[in-house]
Amino acid sequence: MKKIFLTGAACCLMICQMACSGKSGDATSPGTTTPPVTETPQPYPGQLLALTNDATKELVLYDPMVTDWNTDAAKKWKWVPTTGLGFSASEIKIWGGGTDFKLRKKASGQDTAVAALCDNSMAALVGFPSGQRLWSKIINANVHSAELLPDGNIALAASDGNWVRVYAASQGADNGTYAEFPLSQAHAVLWDPGINGIWVIGQDVATNAHILTALAVGGTTANPVLTELTQYRVTLPSVWGHEVSPYYGNNNLLWVTTNGGEYIFNKTTKTFSTAPTTNLTFVKGIGNQPSGQIVLTRPDANKNPRPAVSCSLNNWSTSTVDFYTSGGQWQGSRIVSGACFYKVKVVYDNYQ
Repeated sequence: MKKIFLTGAACCLMICQMACSGKSGDATSPGTTTPPVTETPQPYPGQLLALTNDATKELVLYDPMVTDWNTDAAKKWKWVPTTGLGFSASEIKIWGGGTDFKLRKKASGQDTAVAALCDNSMAALVGFPSGQRLWSKIINANVHSAELLPDGNIALAASDGNWVRVYAASQGADNGTYAEFPLSQAHAVLWDPGINGIWVIGQDVATNAHILTALAVGGTTANPVLTELTQYRVTLPSVWGHEVSPYYGNNNLLWVTTNGGEYIFNKTTKTFSTAPTTNLTFVKGIGNQPSGQIVLTRPDANKNPRPAVSCSLNNWSTSTVDFYTSGGQWQGSRIVSGACFYKVKVVYDNYQ
């Protein structure tokens, strides 16, 4: 594979009513009306945006300053596992385009950062921008989210596995030691230096309550232990939790989405408020630029009417990435013909 590196202004950075299927973990239902397609796309200053594409099976970083994402100029970095990058034939075969991507700082070496990424049946840590394998493992559990911890280990959430795990990736590229916390339909992991823990979302295995909670990582780097920080546990305002993302600009807030809505969570008051983007349903990925601009992905199958350019491969992806002001006013979209974007991430190496 030809590796594309960052240039210029590059990186400074309801289960609905059925069982989990594929990357969705959700059934579909009609949603709110999709915004009209903008006729005059505008450049948007900010960090690059990571998109997982089921159609091309690539993970691509796009520049929001480029108005036409169907051009090579918009793609500042793309990644698939290859033997040249250190991945096995089995890992290459099983890779389907990705379910998560997070970029974190690295102290030294040819790479300036480490990317934690995952797909349904595998997870990896790779150098950035080289893309070289640092750790990886095939995990057939519908892995939805990945996070690099400060000690070099990796946290994962798996919806079919019904767990959150921390693998001792710091101990070697093939290390398989892990700690596990049971969480049904686990969908998100996000490290928070402020609470010294991992935010997670899913269902209580005993009561089936839909929850947002946090986990402490104890033990040692080589043999981690996970314990719930019960003081942070809250019941979600609607069922089937999906995304947890940092709210850049306010460390006391988080973006949280469920099948039923999108919210801003206040860590101090442990309360949810409706997100300014009109409480859209089935949002798979959401975040904000440091400027406050909101960016999100929502399945084409849940839009009414369904866009003329849309993903026909599955019912949990989209060909469109939408942009909103910090106050929730729709600004415009980037539409890529043939794309099936599952999740969008703001490429920013700050945890919060």
